[in-house]
Amino acid sequence: MVDDFEALDRRPLYARVADGILKMVSDQGLRPGDELPSEADLCSRADVSRVVVRGALAHLAGAGHIMISNGRKAQVKEINPDVLTNTFSHGLATSQFSVSKVLEVRQGIETSTAALAAENRTEAQADQLISLCDQMEREVGAPQAFADLDYRFHLAIAEATGNPLYVYIVKPLREIIKHSITVGRLAQSSDADQTRILRDHRAIQSAIFRGDSKAAAEAMQAHFSAAGLALSHHQQDQNNDP
Repeated sequence: MVDDFEALDRRPLYARVADGILKMVSDQGLRPGDELPSEADLCSRADVSRVVVRGALAHLAGAGHIMISNGRKAQVKEINPDVLTNTFSHGLATSQFSVSKVLEVRQGIETSTAALAAENRTEAQADQLISLCDQMEREVGAPQAFADLDYRFHLAIAEATGNPLYVYIVKPLREIIKHSITVGRLAQSSDADQTRILRDHRAIQSAIFRGDSKAAAEAMQAHFSAAGLALSHHQQDQNNDP
């Protein structure tokens, strides 16, 4: 009996109705831009008041699932990577995870993206990576510009995979990726470190250009391994400072 009570859904009614609307979207095969039924129709289907339905729609709009416009029915919305941006930035700002943890996640994801990009990239995308490396080389002495170009380089690789899910993963990480790049540069500030960072990017770009997925994955893996090791040493040095 206790287990039965523990299984009860105690969430607000509007949240449960929102789940029902999402299920309806899935069951009916609705796509971005398609309209949902009217508020009156949703009230009838869910057997709830208009206030509850409006709360459910507002909840779904806040989560980025639908778009609400005055005088129009709600519409299914395209996936918006920005919905996760504030969550990730807040997590980093409040020390719920560290830059080293960001690097661990990025290493796992971006090793795969490099390999897929080598297999699926277009000529234009390969040229874009070359251009970004050239720009990064010119901005070695400008940390913020370099960090932005570094992020764009990794985003371009995600786009070159041909799999939009990788783009949806990388885009929300923009600010924490740029932050991890900046921190990584502080941990690798010597001329030799900067030369290696640029060499790493050139190796990744070259492997993708050649269509060598194995070499691209290995180059990306080596890039993150070196960054992680440098960051670890940097943190140890800071902890040892009096």
